[in-house]
Amino acid sequence: MWSVVLGALSALAGVALTQIMQGRREAQGRFYDQRREAHVEFLKIFDRYWNSAAHHTSYDEGPSPSELEADNLIALYNHLLAVRIFASTTTYRAADKATKELMAFFKADGKGDQGKLESAFDEYLKLMRKELGVK
Repeated sequence: MWSVVLGALSALAGVALTQIMQGRREAQGRFYDQRREAHVEFLKIFDRYWNSAAHHTSYDEGPSPSELEADNLIALYNHLLAVRIFASTTTYRAADKATKELMAFFKADGKGDQGKLESAFDEYLKLMRKELGVK
C-alpha cells in the first residue's frame, strides 16, 4: 500500500516539477521577446532620426535638426528607456552613448563628420546582437 502512495506522490511531484520548468521556459521566452522588441523599436526610431538629420537641407520645411525641441525627440528617449529596462547595463550604456552622439549630430544640423556617431552605433549593434544571440 505504501508503495502505491509513494508512487502517486512521486508522479505528482514529477508533474509539478515539469509545470514549474515549463513556466520558467515560457517566462524566459517572454523576456527575450520583450528585450528583442525594445531593441528593434529603438533601432527603428534611431534610424529615422539619424536619416532625417543626415538628409536635411535648407530647403526642407520645418525646423532644422538643431532647432528641434526636446518634445520632438521624446519617442527616441522613450525607446531608450525600454532598452534600459530590458538590456544589460553594458548594452544600455552603448545605446545611450549612440544617442548622445546622435544629439551632437543634430546640433550640427546633420553636417560634419559622422565617425563618432557611426562608431558608437556600431558598438551598440555589436553588443545588442551578442545579447540576443544574433550573428
